[in-house]
Formats: sequence, structure tokens, C-alpha cells
Amino acid sequence: MSIAILHEPPNFQPVLTDGIFYNISASTINNYRFRYTYDLYVDNELKFSGKATPNPYGIGVIDVSRILKTYCENNPIGLWDTTRIYQHQTFPFAKPYLPETINYNVYFGYEYSSTELGSVTGFTGSGNTQGPPSIPGGLKKVFQSTMGVNGRATQQDFNMDPFVLSGAPTTTDPTRTGLFLTNSPRTRDLEEDEYYTLAFTNYYLDSSTLSEPYYAKWTFYDDQGLVITAVTSDNITTNGGGPRTNCNQVYQALPLVIPSGNTNYNTLYVAAGPRNISGITPSNAVQYTVQLFGKFTGTTSPIQPTPTPTPTPSATPQACPCLTYLVSNPSLLAQGFFSYRDCSNIQQTLVVDPGQSFYVCVCSSTSWSVQGPLVVTYDSPCIIPSATPTPTPSPTPCQCGEYEISTEDAETANPTLLYTFCDGTPIAFTMTRPQIYQICGCVGSFTCSDPGVTITYMGPC
Repeated sequence: MSIAILHEPPNFQPVLTDGIFYNISASTINNYRFRYTYDLYVDNELKFSGKATPNPYGIGVIDVSRILKTYCENNPIGLWDTTRIYQHQTFPFAKPYLPETINYNVYFGYEYSSTELGSVTGFTGSGNTQGPPSIPGGLKKVFQSTMGVNGRATQQDFNMDPFVLSGAPTTTDPTRTGLFLTNSPRTRDLEEDEYYTLAFTNYYLDSSTLSEPYYAKWTFYDDQGLVITAVTSDNITTNGGGPRTNCNQVYQALPLVIPSGNTNYNTLYVAAGPRNISGITPSNAVQYTVQLFGKFTGTTSPIQPTPTPTPTPSATPQACPCLTYLVSNPSLLAQGFFSYRDCSNIQQTLVVDPGQSFYVCVCSSTSWSVQGPLVVTYDSPCIIPSATPTPTPSPTPCQCGEYEISTEDAETANPTLLYTFCDGTPIAFTMTRPQIYQICGCVGSFTCSDPGVTITYMGPC
């Protein structure tokens, strides 16, 4: 006398497909006023309760596609790390700002009357137990990340397997596996001022199906068909992707921190248009390819959600080999932030506006991090002039202290901060609004002509 599920949708499907329906049956259909009942939950919240009359064969057909379309967003706004951008301006990656992928679960039951004119009683779907629908259809996901242009997505039996990215492409023109979420031709002619992005699947699509694009690669060719250069970018949060936060993490180690049911990262976008990648395109390039690569084949232990305590810093100063990196911002819209320890092992933050590039000397290859669309390339060891020996050591130019500078209430868009660095060098730093900076310099030397800028001494550096 219990509900039997005869047909159910695949675990991960486009929301525009015609195949998001269930066929159910029960042995109680001959009772008076019998109908199947169901409750639809979206992201663990009850969104819809419905009823279905059995067809002539006693089968209940429960179509939930029209309801789910209400909750799958179709919006051109993306998230590059934590910054909102227009999705078409993605570089190198972006994730949806609004939920393009959602979890849903359907619970089934039935109702009937024991007499022809009697009142109707609801049952859980298991025997004669009264209550709301309780037979689960299982946790599933639907997505709408292709902006409604993928014609194949409306097929009833849509096969997601070719769009699961597990492994390196075997050719430069894949047609059966490792596909982007588009029906676009594999080769296209584009104008130099065109933006273009490609959507792809990412992370756990269900409890066992894993799409693992670890990095993107743009390969550029000249007019003879010869490779000029190739540029890669890791699919990590600071590059706009995720859920990996650094390139040393693997997907299989993340579910304890980010459950496989999470939908924030299931569909991502990668830059593919000439305008998106203008910052990395050689001047003599006439053709390029965009590919995603990945698949971890080793073993790993899951990352535990409990954070590791921060070790107590050593009183011994860290030796700095001092390396030069080229820090570039190829974005046309978003700022980037380059945090690093300089060759005196002092923490600094460099704000890189769209289109800007800087050569920066950092303490070591592990003493820097980025937030935003920055491309960081090793250049060479820093050239540090040898100090002229003196009979007695020179005193420290000043007392070095850390200041917090807030431009949240600044009256001008780009106020200028004047201060003296700890080595005695005068600095004029142009800030943006609204931001909070933490800078080391000589105590008492920080000034700004904008009265809305707040300067707060935090303590010794």
C-alpha cells in the first residue's frame, strides 16, 4: 500500500528540460476520491504542495519543471571572488551572483475517502499512516546557466555525461566529452571588441558525480598557425572560480568543508572573448583556443572544517631572498589587491587598477597573495644595492608603526595619503573610495588633506 516511484529525473539537469517529472503508483487508487499528493522543497524550504489525479493506468504524473523555473535565476550579474561584475566581462573566472543552480526534493503521498461522500484523509504514502507526503524522491539539482540558448537542454532525456569535466581534453576539438555548456560551434570568428564567456559544470553535481576543471588554458597562434605562447589560470576563488581557495587543494578533499550538495559553484564561467582576454593576448595573435584541464588521480584526506591554530611568530626575523614579480590587472572593470611582504619582511598591500601593471619586490615566493583578477608572473631576483659600510651603524630613521586608513567617508574619490616609510622614504599614496588600508610607516607622519579620511594608529609594526 505504499508509493512506488516508477520514473524520476536525473540528479543534475537543465531546468529548461522537459524531463523533470515523476511517475508514481500506489495500490490504493481504487478508493473513493483518490489523488496523489506531493510537496516540493527548494533548498530545504517548502515551496509548493500539489495533487494529481491518476491517469487511466493508475499512474500519477508529477511535473515539477514549471515550478522549478521560478527559483532558478537567469541573471547577467556574476561574482568575481566577492566583487559583483557583469557576467560577460568575466576574467579569468566568475560564478553566478544569484542562484542559477538549486537543490530540490519532492515528497509523495496520497489522499482518499473511505466512503463515497465522506471527508478526504491525507496519508504519508506508506500504508495507512496519516500525515503529509513523506516518501522522498531524493535530493536533486537543476541549473539554468546557459542563458536559455542551449537548444539541446530542452530534450526530455538530456544526457549530462558529455558536460562533466573529468580529465584533460584528448584533442583541441572535442565533440563528445568534456564540453562547455553551450551548443555554439567549436570554431568561431569574433571581432576584437567582443566579450564572450563559456559556462561549464564544476564540483559535485550530485553525491558521486564530480566535475573537476582545475585550470583554464588560453593558447595563442600566429598567422602561420604556430604557437606564440600559452597562459594558464587556476580555478580558485581569488580568480573568480572555486570552491578551491588555492592551487594546492583538490576537489576530493573539500566535501567536509563545502558539502557535495552545495550549489554555489556547480556552474561557472570562463573568459573566452577577445575583449575578456585582451590583457594576455600577444599583439601578433590571430587565433586562440580556450580549454579546461584537470582530474586529480592521487589520494587525499578530507580537509577538516576545524581551522588550524595560527602558530606563534618567531622572534627571529625571516630571511628574504627577495624576488621580483610582474603584477598585472587585465580586467577592464575590477580592481585587484596584491598583498605581500616586502624585502624588509613588512606587510604591504598594492591596489592595482584595471589595465595597470607593476614590478614588485617581495620577500619570497610564498609571501604574497592576490584578491581579484590579477595575473602575477615571476620576473627575476631583486637587485638590492649593497650598503656602504660606515664605522658605526646608522640609527633607525624613525619609530615604525602600523596605521589603519579608512576612506569610507572620504569626500573625494581618490584622496592622497602622505607619510614617511620606515626607511625614511616619503610616500604619496593615491587611495580609492571606499576602502580600508593597513600601512606601516613612521609614527606621526601620516596626513591626508581630505577631512573624511580616518587615520588610526594600530601599534608597532
